[in-house]
Amino acid sequence: MFRGDNSHSLSYEQQAKFIQDRITNVERNFGDLCVAFGDYARKTARLRDQGDELAKVLKDYANNEIVNKSLSAGLENLSITLTAVEEYRNCEVQRLEAKVIGELSQYEAICKHAREEVKHTMNVREKELARKKVLDKTRERQPFNRQQVTYAESELLKASAEMSRTAKGLSEQTEFFERRKLTQLKALLGDFLLIEIGFHAKALELLTVAHRQVADINDKADLEVLLTIRSLRRKLRSPEKQAPGLAARSASLASLLQPSPAREPGEPNSRNLRTPEKHGNSTLPRSSSLAALMNSKHEEETTDSEGSEEETSSEETESR
Repeated sequence: MFRGDNSHSLSYEQQAKFIQDRITNVERNFGDLCVAFGDYARKTARLRDQGDELAKVLKDYANNEIVNKSLSAGLENLSITLTAVEEYRNCEVQRLEAKVIGELSQYEAICKHAREEVKHTMNVREKELARKKVLDKTRERQPFNRQQVTYAESELLKASAEMSRTAKGLSEQTEFFERRKLTQLKALLGDFLLIEIGFHAKALELLTVAHRQVADINDKADLEVLLTIRSLRRKLRSPEKQAPGLAARSASLASLLQPSPAREPGEPNSRNLRTPEKHGNSTLPRSSSLAALMNSKHEEETTDSEGSEEETSSEETESR
């Protein structure tokens, strides 16, 4: 990039200033890119955290839902799928930090090294100019002092040779810097796009599965279960709303289930012992009906015996 003295070429100072401006421009732009990609990665990481929180809320909802079984299963599956999506998003953040932000952050040191090379070249150029001034003064003051003039000329030749080597090295360094900048920037942008494409491809695949899981929720069956439970609860009435007959039955059943009080050893059994006042009037009819039954049975037996005797006498007469 640095060339010899030529009216059609830029001076060393102008070329050095141009290189410094390029380095400053690259340093500023790459720094802005590094900050922007860093913000992008941090916001993506926050979105990952919010996605994990959403998956956790869905998981808790699925665990707390005990009536709508289909909804509970769908929410649990959706939570698992969203967790998988956020895992891929976490890989995206890590790749951005490694392949994009890490490479961009190195350009601060690269630009600093390039600026030092330009500074060193300018120092060599100033040394060459100083040697040239010494030679000019020697020729003006001591034009016939051949020894001093020869020495000044040799020092100028050394400075010029060093300047040529430094300029050539700076030109090569500048060309390498520009080539590296273009190549790495292209690679960084390509890596960024590939990372995003990879994440969004996986996310699209998983989100498609999640959409299918949500579509599989049987809302009609869950609604029928809810209506059935509500109708059963309506049929279960409180004791205050029961019919009088049911209330009476419940009271009698409760009285029967209550244990009877313990009897004292000497206390008579009221169920077995009856007082004459309670059954005195009913004993006489029962006794008279029993006597009439016995008389009728006796009469039937007498009639049967007489009939058998008559049959026996008639058989004896016929045999005679």
